[in-house]
This record gives sequence, C-alpha cells and structure tokens, in this order.
Amino acid sequence: MFELVEMLSQVNTRIFRILSPIVKENNISISELIILWRLNKRGSCKITDLAKAAGLPASTLTGVFDRLESKGYLERVHDSVDRRSIIIEGTPKLKEMIESVVQNADKELIMLFDTLPPGFMEDFTKNLSILHTHLSQKLSEQKVERK
Repeated sequence: MFELVEMLSQVNTRIFRILSPIVKENNISISELIILWRLNKRGSCKITDLAKAAGLPASTLTGVFDRLESKGYLERVHDSVDRRSIIIEGTPKLKEMIESVVQNADKELIMLFDTLPPGFMEDFTKNLSILHTHLSQKLSEQKVERK
C-alpha cells in the first residue's frame, strides 16, 4: 500500500514540475499558488483557517502573506466581529492571475493527458475524489476519538 503513497507523491511532483514555468511567469512559487488558489476559492478567510487548509502553522504563512500582499494578490483586514482576528481577502489582481494560470495550466495538462485512454482522466478524477472523501471521513473520526 505504501507504493500508492509513493506514486501519488511522484505524480504530484511531476505535475508541479510541468506547471512550474506557468507559475513562475507570475513571480510566485507552487506553494504560494496553492495558498492563493484556496483563498480565491474561499473568497476571504481567517489566517488560521487558510493555514489549516494548507496544512501549515499560521506562523509559517506570515512571511508568505507578506510577500503575496506586497505583490498585490491579497489584503489583510481586521475581522469586524473579533478585532484580534485577521481576515485575508483576495484582490482583483489575484482573481485575474488565478484565471490566467488555470487557463494556461489546463491547456498544458490537456495536451499532457491527451494520449491517455479515453475516459481515463474522468475515472481517475472520480476515484481520487472518492479516496479524498474517504480519507477526510477517517481523519474526522480519528479527531473525535482522540478527544
């Protein structure tokens, strides 16, 4: 079973290598893109929520947020309900950049996967979604058991 983990890691690494030139055109890293992608999908969110979604401590993201804010992709604002909390909001520049990166990445990935058997990617995506849901459930159950 550990072979599955290794294979997924290798596929992930290779896809990021293929997409790296597209990401570098925007002067960001793959890690920054993942954070910005999540922020763009969520709209705005607390730093702690974005850190949790990225699987990183909020303190680690402080420097990342500083860089991305200086590039004009996000803004920090005080939460109107809890002034101690900081909300991260995407800017119009973020939305524009994400749309461009996704469009270019989709073109690259379509060409890359074009030689796979018909229906393979649809089936793979469906099965990966099932696996993701299953693992999320198991992790939630483990958290409940630990309490």
